[in-house]
Amino acid sequence: MNIEQGNSFVQAFQALPLMRSLDDLYPGFEYWYVNTVVPGVVLGRDQLLLAKDQGRIVGVALGKRSDVETKLRCVRVLPEYERKGLGIRLIDRMIDVLECEKPHCTVAEEMLHAYSRAFVQRYGFALTAVDKGRYRRGRLEYAFN
Repeated sequence: MNIEQGNSFVQAFQALPLMRSLDDLYPGFEYWYVNTVVPGVVLGRDQLLLAKDQGRIVGVALGKRSDVETKLRCVRVLPEYERKGLGIRLIDRMIDVLECEKPHCTVAEEMLHAYSRAFVQRYGFALTAVDKGRYRRGRLEYAFN
């Protein structure tokens, strides 16, 4: 398995099927991805990492680095690759790409259990805010760093 940095229109769209389920947690995610992230990847404003196993995309990480914000935007791994360290490898690599040990990131309440332990214990991330209704009415979003 290898992790490669994507910077093309084609690579950005190849990653989309793995992330479509995020539309449930972040309404309008696919629209945002196609209209914000894809151009950002092509123009170098956004960072895309693709984990591939025998040519098949099995994991994705998105990041952003600008003068205003450095952010770990998203990490997704196919269910059959979960709990095998791939998510950690993607985060480690994205931290290197972003050149920031503690990028800003937010986590939906449904995903907090999957990320909080690694964020706090492995990376030393600090919980900085809990926002109700940030992306979905009545739902919590946890912000780190």
